[in-house]
Amino acid sequence: MSSPATRSDQPSDLSAMNAGGAAPVRRFDYSTSIKMNDPAPGGGSVSPMAWMIIAVMALEFLLLYRINLLQLVSVWYSNPNFSQGFAIPFISAFFVYQQWPVLRSLKPQRSAVGLALLIFGTATQVLFLVTGQIQFSELSMLVVLFGMFLWMLGWDYMKLLWLPICYLLFMIPPPQALYVKLTTPLQFLAASLGGHLLTMFGIPSIVTATQIHVQVRAHWDSLDVAQACSGIRSLTAFFALAIVLAYSVPRPVWQKLFLALCALPIAIFCNALRVALTGVLFVSAGQEWARGSTHASLGMLMLIPAMFLQLGAAWALDHIFIEEPNVISTTGGGT
Repeated sequence: MSSPATRSDQPSDLSAMNAGGAAPVRRFDYSTSIKMNDPAPGGGSVSPMAWMIIAVMALEFLLLYRINLLQLVSVWYSNPNFSQGFAIPFISAFFVYQQWPVLRSLKPQRSAVGLALLIFGTATQVLFLVTGQIQFSELSMLVVLFGMFLWMLGWDYMKLLWLPICYLLFMIPPPQALYVKLTTPLQFLAASLGGHLLTMFGIPSIVTATQIHVQVRAHWDSLDVAQACSGIRSLTAFFALAIVLAYSVPRPVWQKLFLALCALPIAIFCNALRVALTGVLFVSAGQEWARGSTHASLGMLMLIPAMFLQLGAAWALDHIFIEEPNVISTTGGGT
């Protein structure tokens, strides 16, 4: 009796088959296999009914969070500390676009955990609206998004969608009490570091709390590091930028986390440098050059050294930790 034919898509020992006189059998190339248990190409498309359900749920989401979305747009427009909120949804959509070929190949598998999150997030949103806690209800927006996509699409999708959803956190202003607690130590730190940098620039300075006393010719004058100069805006912007730079290039997870955390010292240093440059303008050019549009332009210019410092950290990682390919020995009978 002849043995059954060997499937061409399964691994086989080519040398053994040749020794037995059988025709050569093509080996299966595991490097081209679809990861995450993907279905065959074309088999993971979402059905029209599923798209309809997603559209209905998206409409319900907009109705449920209409007040929150309108308030967020108003804050982005009126408060320069959170104006980056306009760009955050587009960057989040870019993350989805990067993973779109893989997302299209996945097969939706509903998860009951997602339904539980969706019910919990919706209930908390209704509770927050009834009690008037609008700021806290904005956080439930992320919970509802997690629950919605997890219930409709499943865990394989969520492995790729968690970052775009979490990234939306950068568009939500923190509650006022938390904002004050964050900005107060940053104010003191900016004043202290800015005063030291002014001394390095050759300008005598004395720091008391959030004020920097500088010597202007024959008398002393004061610069006040206000809450708006605490650096919370640059800190948020640099963190958002650092995550984009970290995840736009294939790297080990620990390197991505390291590059994202580098945004904290970079933001603190750049904000202190902005305070020091403001002091230099105050002493050399006059008070009018340390306020208004010039002061705001300095904040925008700090994005340039921040970008170079972030790229420098990435360059250092690339040159310190070099991944060498595995070398298979072909001597001594090895295969």
